Amino acid sequence: TYPMLRDATQRTFFELAGDSIKNFRKSENIAELTNGSEIIFRSADGPERLRGVNLSWWFGDEAALYLHDVWRIMLGRLRQFGVRGYAWIATTPKGRNWVWQEFIERNRAEYHIFKVRTDDNPYLSDDFKQGLKEAYQGDFARQELEGDFIAFEGLIYPEFRRDVHVVSEVHERYNYYVAGVDWGYANRGVILV
Repeated sequence: TYPMLRDATQRTFFELAGDSIKNFRKSENIAELTNGSEIIFRSADGPERLRGVNLSWWFGDEAALYLHDVWRIMLGRLRQFGVRGYAWIATTPKGRNWVWQEFIERNRAEYHIFKVRTDDNPYLSDDFKQGLKEAYQGDFARQELEGDFIAFEGLIYPEFRRDVHVVSEVHERYNYYVAGVDWGYANRGVILV
């Protein structure tokens, strides 16, 4: 969302960019750099509104919080000057969502993952890190502190494992099939056979 963009990503960008910023057009959310480049800041809460621009590169912050469509649409924007551009994201894993599917499950050779644990961050004090270790427990700690893609605690079926419980082919030896339906009032619906 725009408040998250303003409060996190832009704030860090301005701290790091310093004298490299020539001008910031707040009404357009565009930073002009001293080398002639422009940084266009946009929210990912409406993926279709990201279409149209031609970019050399794209960075998505907190990627696990937005829809997979954002990634797919932004890949099509990386075409400035007719040259394929670059994309990268940063995020805390949020279960087995689109980030896990795209970067772990599909395991594409052109994608690279850099896993960084909270302990690896040299900008955090040891006291802060220790406080988090004491406050976080279980799967939440593994996700937040270790950067692991995990299934959250409290799932209806915590024993679920994709490699064991998901098949992509129909087994002819079965006499009948049973389908379970979750209508998805809060999240997307699913039918499991």
